[in-house]
Amino acid sequence: MNSTQMEHLLSLAEKAAREAGRRLRERSDSWTSIVVQKGKDIKLGGDRLAEDLILEILTGGSDFPILSEERGWVGAPHDGLIWIIDPLDGSANYAQGIPLCAVSIALVDGTQPKLGVIYDFNRDELYLGIAGGSASLNGAAMRVSSVTEQSRGVFMTGLPARHDFSDDSLHALVSDMALWRKVRMIGTASLAIAYVASGKADLYREENIMFWDVAAGCALVLAAGGAIEITQGPLDEPKAVAAHNGLLHMR
Repeated sequence: MNSTQMEHLLSLAEKAAREAGRRLRERSDSWTSIVVQKGKDIKLGGDRLAEDLILEILTGGSDFPILSEERGWVGAPHDGLIWIIDPLDGSANYAQGIPLCAVSIALVDGTQPKLGVIYDFNRDELYLGIAGGSASLNGAAMRVSSVTEQSRGVFMTGLPARHDFSDDSLHALVSDMALWRKVRMIGTASLAIAYVASGKADLYREENIMFWDVAAGCALVLAAGGAIEITQGPLDEPKAVAAHNGLLHMR
């Protein structure tokens, strides 16, 4: 696919993200109400309603199948290009009025991200990127940081509902945290990776995270000059993901 076609698809994803974000920002009762609660996960009216808007725009402008957090597969899965969407990443934050949530849309080939759009609708911050091309934040070029030492770096991570809370796992996580200047958990994986892509942080790493949470952010990191590591396997199964500036010397 040539650069003109990729730019067209990026514009399509941007349109979908902006429209969903505009409606999410209104925070009407039907969007903030909890419609499903299962264990530590919640689903809001806004998750499904934002998804409806995004699906309408993406299916109207392209023929690629879609994997979405809410509906799963829309269209038959295949080995080519696929849209991966999280219509509201950070649902728990959104429900609580914590302004750390985003719309996340990616185009991938297998587990290889090709383009990403993340819209932080509370701040009206739009992150765009094409892997192998360029990345921007509200139209201004963005690059990953130049930090090389963990002791000077900012580490973004999280504890998803599927996290291993065994003593060994938590001990390893805390030991790793101690190596960094600062550690941040914000409850929205897409924004955490966008912060790496824009140089605000230096590494995002999380295990047992779903691909729709991280696909767009990984595309942004690649577009901004960084590097990613993603475990292989079915796209709708949890993954271990790392996204960083490509310069860190990690122990």
